[in-house]
Amino acid sequence: MNKILNEGNLQFDFSGFEIVERFDDNEINAYGMKAVDFVVENENCAYFIEVKDFQHPKAPAERRKADYYMLVSAAEDEKSVFCLEMGEKIKDSLLRKYSAGESFSKTVVYLLYINLDKLGAFERGYLMSKISGHVPTGLNDERFSAFTEIQFALVNAEELKQYGITCTTIIQQEEWQ
Repeated sequence: MNKILNEGNLQFDFSGFEIVERFDDNEINAYGMKAVDFVVENENCAYFIEVKDFQHPKAPAERRKADYYMLVSAAEDEKSVFCLEMGEKIKDSLLRKYSAGESFSKTVVYLLYINLDKLGAFERGYLMSKISGHVPTGLNDERFSAFTEIQFALVNAEELKQYGITCTTIIQQEEWQ
């Protein structure tokens, strides 16, 4: 099983995981459902990982600037399309796994990796609080025991390492020019 996967200009090393799955696959996704990019599992956790690379070297500078302002405005507006979509991705992904018979006996962690150095810690924290309102935290009802708790974190490359995942860029900005 390949444990190194690319997403755009980013390469993810999932060597420490037992199960590694590219999840955002249009051939197997149900029509109209959204999906996170990867689902990886180790002995204790199932990680649902969404990747947003706002520093892709092929993106025009104007696009990167617009992406930054979109994220900052999303942090100010909890009803932003971006915040809603990030919530939809985890909900639809959980539903797809659950409908396929997943028992979720492990802790479920939703990691949103945003590759944008310009987005500072304060902005990231504020954006995370807005997105958190759209991420299910679990079903604390004995009738619905599949998801007892869902953790959410908005991470950068350094924070991703704390989960045992390494992310590197494939093409550096300088190489592209």
